[in-house]
Amino acid sequence: MALTVKIRRFDPSVDQTSQFAIFEVSLFPNTEWTALDVLDYIHFRMDSSLSYHRHSTCKRGICVRCATLINGKIRLLCEYSVPAQGELVLEPVPGRNIVKDLVWT
Repeated sequence: MALTVKIRRFDPSVDQTSQFAIFEVSLFPNTEWTALDVLDYIHFRMDSSLSYHRHSTCKRGICVRCATLINGKIRLLCEYSVPAQGELVLEPVPGRNIVKDLVWT
């Protein structure tokens, strides 16, 4: 099964505008993935320049640092279960200062 992942990329030190990067991710069947798992997969296997909040000791929705606009709604990467196929659109939280890609302050 293939999941199309669109991630709004922006690095204010080099970019003037943001743009979407598109990745095709094949998920393992019968395995539940969170949006954070998908970003980890992309970061470690496809594009190590991708920036996002990853807090290995949380992953329970406690710290809220991974809040992201997921398919048009603000959700937590560590709690959002992705479909096995279709499209996943990830953007930084609106109104925040973007440090790089999905990292905000």
